[in-house]
Amino acid sequence: MSERHLIAIDAGVSFIKVGIYDERGGKKAGASRPVPTQQPAPGTFIQDPEEMYDLARDALREAVAQSGVSAKSVAAIAISGAMGGAMGVDAHWRPTTDWSIISDSRFMPHAIAMQQGAREAILRQSGTNLSIMGAKTIWWRKDYPEAYAHTAKFVVIGGYIAAKLGGIGIEDAFIDRTYLNFTGIANLAIDDWSKEICGMFGIDRTKLPRVVASNAVIGRLTPEAAIECGLAAGTPIVAGAGDKSAGTLGAGLVRPGLVIDEAASFGALSLCIDRYVPDTAHRTLENLPSPVPGLFIPSVFLNGSGLTHAWFADTFGAEEKREAAASGGSAFDLLAARAAKVPPGSEGLIALGLFGGRAYPSDPSIRGMWLGQSWFHRKEHFYRALLESIAYEYATVLAIMRENYPDVTFDEIRVIGGGARSDLWNQIKADVMGIRYVRLARDDYAMLGDILLAGSAVGVFSEPAKEASRFAGSNRSYEPDAKRTAHYDRYVDIYRGLFDRERELFESLQRIPPYGE
Repeated sequence: MSERHLIAIDAGVSFIKVGIYDERGGKKAGASRPVPTQQPAPGTFIQDPEEMYDLARDALREAVAQSGVSAKSVAAIAISGAMGGAMGVDAHWRPTTDWSIISDSRFMPHAIAMQQGAREAILRQSGTNLSIMGAKTIWWRKDYPEAYAHTAKFVVIGGYIAAKLGGIGIEDAFIDRTYLNFTGIANLAIDDWSKEICGMFGIDRTKLPRVVASNAVIGRLTPEAAIECGLAAGTPIVAGAGDKSAGTLGAGLVRPGLVIDEAASFGALSLCIDRYVPDTAHRTLENLPSPVPGLFIPSVFLNGSGLTHAWFADTFGAEEKREAAASGGSAFDLLAARAAKVPPGSEGLIALGLFGGRAYPSDPSIRGMWLGQSWFHRKEHFYRALLESIAYEYATVLAIMRENYPDVTFDEIRVIGGGARSDLWNQIKADVMGIRYVRLARDDYAMLGDILLAGSAVGVFSEPAKEASRFAGSNRSYEPDAKRTAHYDRYVDIYRGLFDRERELFESLQRIPPYGE
């Protein structure tokens, strides 16, 4: 039999990426497109779903052309996408809303109201402390009634792109089970929408998509899309998974006790476990269903950690950007090289790097800050403090994981994503948490997860979990230094106390109306 190929499309917040792979996980070709974003006002974060589909189609066409593989050899296509969001479509799949993620925080008052009205039910059934899709549907219903009235289904961006490629009818609109946690209106025990929670908030379940398995075939490539992309009409389209869930599968997070740090635009620290334990004490861990049935992924997601570092480089890194452009290097590498010369603790400077608010536990009033700066501190101090702040947040999370799962031994954390390339950041995290960090060898784990799901849907892979362990590999480890860990412990204690001490100040700032109003 001639070799078969699999295609992954990963529709993230910052980029849409496409990869074409062989049956051994080897990448034959890839293409990506940046995703434009509009931020016309604080708390507003807008992305155009039709534009995102066009970008995905264009990247797919480019990757196919580069790969040189036969269209007939492509066995299936799977699609992952950003998880914490929603969009509306009418009966003809025309968008009725923008693609709205958690950073588009205009929905937040409704999310807070849901927590106040059904906190225990939402945590018990959906495994979350913050409803996103559910709260956004309420926001659109109350604030944009005309758009809501024209909405036939609420979907996620991955499901929208898959539906457009696969030509499915609106009645077959879908969401795969790995997204359910983020909706806040699902019952994870039955992989379906919660009648109780939807009923409490008047959420119309007929506007919600059907729930499918991550490796379900949801459609087949339309003749029109096939011509546009250079593929064969009828190629199976597989549901795929949320980008973070797909990444955990691709990185081999398929054994209880393994931990993954996804150092991406929206960072995440995730544990693989074989049982569902709601974090009722701290309300910090989100319990995602794994793409592998029977496993759960207790996780914490950071609202824009990578985005915050990009903001720093854009705002303060003009010198590094010029140097990087001249040398063909990276502005982040130059910033890190200078920050590496600063001692642990940034010489008394501590940062809050959660510029978009703390998502878990839900604390939307929190914003960014640096504390302790003096005339002595330079740009490299501020950048190092920003890197350290995420490590302090993770140290807090790791302590909660240890408390919730006392029988689990934590001996290493695997790191993936664009931020995994930073030796400085990996070492800071290892030192702060006192645990070995292992950088995995690839940077395409969400797409690896996609092809594992695509392959399992059409018989290329019989046991995707075993294949995941074979695909994942490491290329460097970072051992913690006990002296640095002890020094950092005092900063972690201060960091944990910042939220209660400073929350009232952040709230007071946000109550001040814009100048002129």
